[in-house]
Amino acid sequence: MHTISAHELPIVLQDGEFELRMREEGDMIVNFVKMPAGANFVEPFSHLEGGRCQCPHYGYVLKGRIYTDSEAGRQTYNAGDVFYWAPGHVPGAIDDSEYVDFAPKTEFLELIDGVRKAMGG
Repeated sequence: MHTISAHELPIVLQDGEFELRMREEGDMIVNFVKMPAGANFVEPFSHLEGGRCQCPHYGYVLKGRIYTDSEAGRQTYNAGDVFYWAPGHVPGAIDDSEYVDFAPKTEFLELIDGVRKAMGG
């Protein structure tokens, strides 16, 4: 067993104040995410199936307020909340926010590959 520190993880995606740090752990991915207020993934996810992330995520909001939009509507998550995002969501930030999430490796790596391409990288 070991501890994972966000600051020790490599940045795998960055765009302005948005930052994704990631590490593979067995068949899961651990993510530390910083999103500035107003950030959303509508554009980078527009090429994905249904224009939404199809990867499930389990996580914890460390700071700020984030949300997901899905066919069921908008769900908001505050600092201190634990969340589950089912496939078919688009995340965003209401405030400057930070969260940690855990996702299945195969699905998440496919997602990141698609987002990198959409972001021009």
